[in-house]
Amino acid sequence: MNAFVSQHPAALALEVVARALAAAARAARRTAAGLDRWIAQRRRAAHDLRILAGMSDRELSDIGIGRGNVTAVASGAWQRDR
Repeated sequence: MNAFVSQHPAALALEVVARALAAAARAARRTAAGLDRWIAQRRRAAHDLRILAGMSDRELSDIGIGRGNVTAVASGAWQRDR
């Protein structure tokens, strides 16, 4: 914490604005990081979907996936019965 306290109203107002801008920048950084994670997840899901969609029914059956479950498996929403 800065020990300096200004008596000038304009300086105090600038400090308030600077703190607000810093908080907004932190929030924007968190939002951008979340968006980056979401985009990476979507890219992985699209890649997995292309791979699985290219497999034959026999290949899918060998790994325990039905043709109707390919989209759910690629998106990570499908759980294999145990």
